[in-house]
Amino acid sequence: MTWLVAPRPAGLSLTSDHNLLVASQGEPKLQEFTTHGLLLRNISIREHAPGSQVMQAIQLMPYDIFLFTHFGKPHMVSIMAPSSGHGTSFCGPYGDLKQLNRPTGLAVDKGGRVLVADWYNNRLLVLALESGMVIYHHTMSVSVDGGLKGPCSLWYDQARKRLCIGECEWGGHRVIVVDNLEDFSATEV
Repeated sequence: MTWLVAPRPAGLSLTSDHNLLVASQGEPKLQEFTTHGLLLRNISIREHAPGSQVMQAIQLMPYDIFLFTHFGKPHMVSIMAPSSGHGTSFCGPYGDLKQLNRPTGLAVDKGGRVLVADWYNNRLLVLALESGMVIYHHTMSVSVDGGLKGPCSLWYDQARKRLCIGECEWGGHRVIVVDNLEDFSATEV
């Protein structure tokens, strides 16, 4: 089965209703489809992603709130509630520890903490949502031979407590699997 989506679908995830959420680099919107390809809605993110390429989006369950990464300038993570159209973004000042450089993959734990693959900074950031604002929580380091090399994709299976990290650049050709990860509160795994 195939179906048409907005140009350059870069990120796929599931919503709380088990529908497919598609993030598109080609148009500033998210699309929600049934698993049979029926378009349920287009979620415009134009005002929250001007001139950016959206790489990944996830739903902060069980709410109708979406978090998404911007690949183009500015490099940031945004949160938006489609019903109200309100949103906010996170990116630190230039040179700040929190400065993002090509954030791509996203994963969320049961506590609502969000893990961000900060590709060009070779790190994973943990963000939290407080009073409707996305805030920096901590950096999660991964004890792996050679360190992280361009982490760009994430997948987290809460039931199995397993995090998978895909590397994209600088010799990165691995999927790193971290088992027994209860949530994203750890600073080192």
